[in-house]
Amino acid sequence: MFTKATAVTAVCLSLACSLPASAQHTSLSPMGPRQIYQTLSEKDYSYGYSVLPGNSIDGIEPVNRYVGWGINYYVLDRYFLRPVAHGYAMMPQFMQDGVGNFFSNLSEINNTVNQLLLGNFAYSATSFARLLINSTIGLLGLFDPASHMGLTQHEMSMNTVLGRYGVNQGEYLMIPFSGPSTERNVHASLADDWYYFALNEPFVTAACYLIHGIHERAQLISQEKFIDDSVDPYAQMRQIYLSYEQGLVDPDSAAKDTKETVDENFLEEVDEN
Repeated sequence: MFTKATAVTAVCLSLACSLPASAQHTSLSPMGPRQIYQTLSEKDYSYGYSVLPGNSIDGIEPVNRYVGWGINYYVLDRYFLRPVAHGYAMMPQFMQDGVGNFFSNLSEINNTVNQLLLGNFAYSATSFARLLINSTIGLLGLFDPASHMGLTQHEMSMNTVLGRYGVNQGEYLMIPFSGPSTERNVHASLADDWYYFALNEPFVTAACYLIHGIHERAQLISQEKFIDDSVDPYAQMRQIYLSYEQGLVDPDSAAKDTKETVDENFLEEVDEN
């Protein structure tokens, strides 16, 4: 449930992702007792995945699960991100919209370039027009007059561009203090997150990254129960994240893979019982 990027939003996602985070993990209260499922072995619920959506492989699951996920879900999210995100969600909506609009406007630079790389010239032109209008009339992106002019945002990440050009997601990674990712996304982020590196001021960069992460995490509050109430939160987040990312590349393939995985796993459990 970590973002940035994520993602994860995706559900992130969707997220949910998020894609960033959770403090006392319960859908009832940000500070309520956590709902932890006791199992004989968490790996029993991974269903022996060998190839995940987008041809990703969780080859370092013990490290991802017990280090990355352990830090992100059980510590960072529990004690910081979730309570802060719930507090942020209580701010006036216009302030939240301003934060979201600002970072969304920065992403229009990526959208312009990435849509162009896919040959979507109309979408690229629209993204560039949105950038110009919102950066000027919209006061550096705090407002979104472009949408009121009928210019719809067409999001496109470098991660999705690489996927559409045939690059598989690669190794699944649960990165501490960041969230779910893949080898492909790590490389793509170097292009999409250029504005963090361009600042050249560590404290400003960290502040922007933190504010963006909290904003994205707050968007996932309604999705918390899908992770918290699952038998294996780690496997649930992995499936949601990878399916979401694959869905951006090939919606039909992602839907087919998810259905087949669910049906096959369900039948296996029925046979065991």
